[in-house]
Amino acid sequence: MLTPDQVSYIRTRLAEKEDRTHFIQLGEFSVIVKTQDPARHQWWRPLMNTLSRLLNQPLLLAVPAPGGGEAQAIEVSRLRTLAAAGAPVPDLLHVDKNWFAESCVGDRTIDQLIRRDAGNQQRYWDDGLAAILALHRLNMAASQCFARNMIWNDGVVSFIDFEEDPLTVMPLAAAQARDWLLYLHSTAHVMTSRTPAQNAQILMQYLQQDNVLVQQHFARAARSFSWLRILPQKRKPWGRDVISTQASAAIAYQVLIAMRKCSSTH
Repeated sequence: MLTPDQVSYIRTRLAEKEDRTHFIQLGEFSVIVKTQDPARHQWWRPLMNTLSRLLNQPLLLAVPAPGGGEAQAIEVSRLRTLAAAGAPVPDLLHVDKNWFAESCVGDRTIDQLIRRDAGNQQRYWDDGLAAILALHRLNMAASQCFARNMIWNDGVVSFIDFEEDPLTVMPLAAAQARDWLLYLHSTAHVMTSRTPAQNAQILMQYLQQDNVLVQQHFARAARSFSWLRILPQKRKPWGRDVISTQASAAIAYQVLIAMRKCSSTH
């Protein structure tokens, strides 16, 4: 917890800048301070929910992302719940009306590391997979399980950013399958040191250790979306979203093949 003087100092610093996230040094330790985003109009939610029903894909259900004070309340609640379960998340240090402070768990994300350190790319990607499995074994799920929301520090992977709670709209197993898919979508196009089949084999090693219901949700999603592997593989002129979708669909397709082989041999 922070002292009154530290809280007063943070308030002074926040008045100097209008940034959403602040890295503030307090003596010998640093904290991350997050102020509130404006409330968001979620026009896209009915569209996503209709698509989810048509495809029978609970993973596509629109997770509320309200912004403002409601989003802060969600994140604070999730941080407390995850910490109580033993999940690797920042410590909640102070909650104010329009901001909250949390401990700094590191400054390098899995996303940054797999992009910048080609020699250790496989290690960091695998560390991310292991962290997701460990989180699920605590009967927890992340919010937006992108590689940019996973901090790597001396081999320990911590999860950050919890402004959404998927468990408000979908069962735990679906939310956990969503974690695997979001991580895959955010990293597949960068993981060029292995082929899609090789990446799928590594992913399978972790996915098979997860709950059977999680595997079933993942397989259902793979069956629905693996055809997207036919999308272009070159970024220009298509953009990152297209190549991210193509690369993740290619790996998901290979995972689906591996799952079918496993089921046929048992």
